[in-house]
Formats: sequence, C-alpha cells, structure tokens
Amino acid sequence: MKELEQRACSYLGRDPILYMDMVELLRRGQGTVAAVREDGALVYVPASRAYLLAAENTQAGEALSVGLLKPGQVAVHDPENARLVGDILGYGQQLECRAAAYLEPLPPSAGDFVLDPLGEDQVERILEEFPGEFEREELRERLRAGVMRGLFEGGQLQGLAGLYPEGGLGMLSVKPPYMERGAAQALLSGVTAWCLEQGLAPFAHIPAEDLALQELYRQLGYTLSDTSLYWLGE
Repeated sequence: MKELEQRACSYLGRDPILYMDMVELLRRGQGTVAAVREDGALVYVPASRAYLLAAENTQAGEALSVGLLKPGQVAVHDPENARLVGDILGYGQQLECRAAAYLEPLPPSAGDFVLDPLGEDQVERILEEFPGEFEREELRERLRAGVMRGLFEGGQLQGLAGLYPEGGLGMLSVKPPYMERGAAQALLSGVTAWCLEQGLAPFAHIPAEDLALQELYRQLGYTLSDTSLYWLGE
C-alpha cells in the first residue's frame, strides 16, 4: 500500500463500519487518494467520478474539498461537512444513508434459491423486465464487470443484485411476487458470499428512511453504523 493510502487508512481506521467504503475502495485498487490529512481523507472513484470524504471537522472538510474536481456525486460521512460541501458545489440533492459492513467470517445462507452470474448480453432483457430500475450505461458497465447476480425460476429472471461502481452492495430489484418469498434476502446473501469468496469485505449504503431494508441487512449479519453518511448530487 502506498504512503498516501496508508495515511488515509490510518485515519479511516477510527470507524471501521462508517468508513468501510473508503478503506475497501483503496484496498481493492478501485479508488485513489485525492487528498489526505491527519484529520481526514478524500478518495476518488474513477469508474463513477464520485468522491468520498471523511473529515474530523469542517475545517478539515473545507481543506480537503479543495481536491474536488468536477465530481459526479460526493459521499460525505458527517452532516456538518455534508452541508459544507453541498454549499461549495451548489448541490441540491442529498440522500442520507446508514453504512453497513459484514464482519462475520462465514457468509449468510441464500436459502433454496439458486443465483447465477449475469452478463452484458442480458442488459436489454433486464431493462425490459425491470423498467425504470436501472440506468442503461451503469447497468452495462456493472454487467461487464461481472458483479451482478440474478435469481431465476422457471427460466425467468425474477430478481437481481450486485455491486455499485463505488463497491457497495445494492442494485437490488425483485419482482413483486418474489418479495414475500425471501428473494431479496437470497440475492443480498448471494452477493455477500461472492464478495467473501473474492476476498472483498462486503459493505452497503442503506437509505436512512428505509427501515425495512436496514432490518434485512441486520438479519443477514451486517453491522450498521451509529451515524449517517450523505450522498450529494446536482
């Protein structure tokens, strides 16, 4: 690990649940350190042009924000700096999330469902069967990356889930008849297990208002952060 990454991880290690996203991006080689101080770090994700910011206070947050160059979205790991960065960038959209990290040594069970990898050749089928759920180019890129899994029954795709470009679990969509049959739990369990097989530490960002999804992650064995992070966008 390079010196800048080591310095960033030294700070991020203060809260391994909340900052699991930033640590994993650096560990996986999917993120780079845009700026780092003793009291914070800024990580850039080339695949999505997103930044992730963790700072001890707004003074550190303001100093680190100098490194924000034409961002897509920004994930800020405390409310005070979320307001600061939103004002600096003129961003009006904000999604409050809870961070979740899987710290168990063994994967959760996917139950009786069988999950299969999804490939780029299935992008049109997914867009047709799950209208309005995905952006075409992001979905195509995720399928090309090999990080999407599908739940099939009777030869039909009934649900899917995978990893976002920033590395977190999500992109979950299940057809209504299968929600009550535990398909969402099976999909998230399967993607979690796949992460562990690949040597990845599974994590997720869960909307703060979605209490049902938070509870589902808890049932799978995830530990949720005590505080929130905030995704900012135009």
